[in-house]
Amino acid sequence: MNLSTLLAFGTTEIVLVSVFGAIFLGIVLYYCFVPMKNLFTALFSGAYIPSFKLISIKNRGLDIKNVVSSYVMAKKSGLKIKLNQIESLILSGGDAKAVVGALNLAKSAGKELSFELASAIELAKHNVMEVVADSINTRVETIDNISAFTQDKMEVIACVNISVKLNLEKVTTKLGLDELKSTITAFIIENISKSHNHADILKEPNKSLLSGCDLKVLASRSIYSLMDISVCRVSTGRNINAELELHSAEKEKIYAGIEAERMKHAEEIRELKMRTRTEEKKSEVLEAEKEIPLAISEAIKEGRFSVMDYYKLMNLQADTALRRAFVNDNKNDNDDDEEF
Repeated sequence: MNLSTLLAFGTTEIVLVSVFGAIFLGIVLYYCFVPMKNLFTALFSGAYIPSFKLISIKNRGLDIKNVVSSYVMAKKSGLKIKLNQIESLILSGGDAKAVVGALNLAKSAGKELSFELASAIELAKHNVMEVVADSINTRVETIDNISAFTQDKMEVIACVNISVKLNLEKVTTKLGLDELKSTITAFIIENISKSHNHADILKEPNKSLLSGCDLKVLASRSIYSLMDISVCRVSTGRNINAELELHSAEKEKIYAGIEAERMKHAEEIRELKMRTRTEEKKSEVLEAEKEIPLAISEAIKEGRFSVMDYYKLMNLQADTALRRAFVNDNKNDNDDDEEF
């Protein structure tokens, strides 16, 4: 073997080693950058994702496992969802699996739901699976303790059942269930207030309380469609007329007590005045009696009244007092006999 042959053979080996080395290095780099587990998961699930796409997803810091599993789930469910749509949803902070699950549920129920709307519902912080379930199944809610007063001053307390179904097209633009309940409550309160007699409501509650009820109008501002409404219970509460009568009787009682106290005080004042007058008269009598001895003394001095006349006067007064005492004793004895 000559030198030229050896050089040619050596050059071929070098080229082959270089080629195989480059291939090996490429394979190593490929395995280092491409998430092989996710690649094989997508490949064997029938949802092939190019390796450069997986590298791009990984380099952007996305949860590659979540992206791949959501895309595989969509493909297996027969949903026409693109990989970049799932990436955009996850980048926006949405739950791609929940959205795919909701789309699959809507498809199974025969309801139309786009990926964009489902994503909007999810990004609006709603539970998209529950929203879709509510749009499929009719939901029954109860509104308790709706109370108002009729025109005959009787409180009526009602309880109603409503059947609602969520409208997917209104989820992000309309009001929720609480607002719908408030609207229905206001409507029933208005009908109670218009009623002239509470007995009519107790007799036919649905006719009285739901008169003029338009389900579409009541639910026009809500994300829920109102399927049915019925009164399940009605009762009476406070009776304003009876309370007014009771308050009136209490007032009259208070006024009567005040009047009795006033009359009592007036009588006491009158009695006090009489006593005062009596004392004044007694004082006048005492003042007059004080003048008698002086007058007698003056008469004796002047000779108009003798000492014997004075003694006769004193005897007459004593005799008169004795007679009065005797009469009073007899009177008391007769009163005692009548009591027995």
